[in-house]
Amino acid sequence: MPPPREDGYITKVSGEIFYRKTKKCYTFNSYSTKKIAFTLAEVLITLGIIGVVAALTIPNLIADYKEKVLITQVKKAYSELDNALGLYMAKNECTNKVCISDTSITSEELTKRLFEQFQGAKFCTTNDKSKECQNVDMKSSKPIKDEEGNAASSIYFAKPYFVSSNGAAFLARQQPKCPFEAEYYKTDADGNKVDEDNDGQPDKVTYTNYYCANIYFDANGTIKGPNQFGADVYRISLTYQEKVKVWDDLQNVLSTQKLQYTPYNIGDPIK
Repeated sequence: MPPPREDGYITKVSGEIFYRKTKKCYTFNSYSTKKIAFTLAEVLITLGIIGVVAALTIPNLIADYKEKVLITQVKKAYSELDNALGLYMAKNECTNKVCISDTSITSEELTKRLFEQFQGAKFCTTNDKSKECQNVDMKSSKPIKDEEGNAASSIYFAKPYFVSSNGAAFLARQQPKCPFEAEYYKTDADGNKVDEDNDGQPDKVTYTNYYCANIYFDANGTIKGPNQFGADVYRISLTYQEKVKVWDDLQNVLSTQKLQYTPYNIGDPIK
């Protein structure tokens, strides 16, 4: 199209351009520019590729998000517990956080002592039937065999326990003496019980236990899964040497921001 002239101006009429005054006409093709469009086949192929990529990536993104949420809950629950032990120590003018433990009291009394250091917590009594107060089998971080060769639970998280305002469940178990002699089953590297003398019974070993009390917590409560050590369930121990032992799986979360556990269901056959 020619440039505008000083002796006229441009008017477009039915595909023609007129320079008024001179009446000179220039014609052009209004459809000279080629229009670009996708065919149906191209659209379907593109959508198929997007669907495949989404199927491969979205589950991983969701899993990563859930893990980050759980890690935040674990750290928050541990912080609540540590603050509660510190608060009890300050109130009772103790020299360390282990003073909340006492071999003369029961596990329920220790749980209540701990409960009293939390604001807005709910105590789950034995007869409490509310949704957030449920007895639950907790799984170990990786499958361990029972006598029938199936995946067994690790501990029974049973009432009475309490639930904090953030939804974490806490349970304390007090030993009647400390230190004390205890027996445990010998296990292999996978946590399976062994029978080295081939008498048909798992072998037992006697050892001295220096853990006067264990405090367990489920970071997202008993009503949510996976209810498994290394994922949402952890423990600390109050020792005879007046120290608080933070177990390795919890230390791992606090230091590396990673969960370490193998998903499984109680009762699954273990090869």
